[in-house]
Amino acid sequence: MDLNEARISDIFMGTRIQNSRQALGLSEAQLARRIGVKKTTLVNWESGQTAPRANRLAELAGVLNVPLMWLIAGAESPANTPEPDTSETQALEKKLDNADQLINELSALIADLRGHTRRVQREIDENH
Repeated sequence: MDLNEARISDIFMGTRIQNSRQALGLSEAQLARRIGVKKTTLVNWESGQTAPRANRLAELAGVLNVPLMWLIAGAESPANTPEPDTSETQALEKKLDNADQLINELSALIADLRGHTRRVQREIDENH
């Protein structure tokens, strides 16, 4: 397989990843979080810029509930796979989204505290 054929294959795989993610109602950020990669990594996979490594392909197939060979090469139609339990998935996604929001709020509080600590330290240094 030459470089152009590999690139075309990556694009088709990216389309299968994207379509499967969308069929499950997952955002790019949600899928990326589930498999432990950055959102930009997933975006690159879906656009065909890069391809996932073998261990990530197996994770993707599991999370997306599609056959691994279909994900890689388009073989074996994913129509034969059972429907995912979307109610449990949605409940977990909501919990993850809430956790992300709490982490963002905590990060903002930590940044404020660091700024306050620096101001106090400057005042102490100026008075001594």
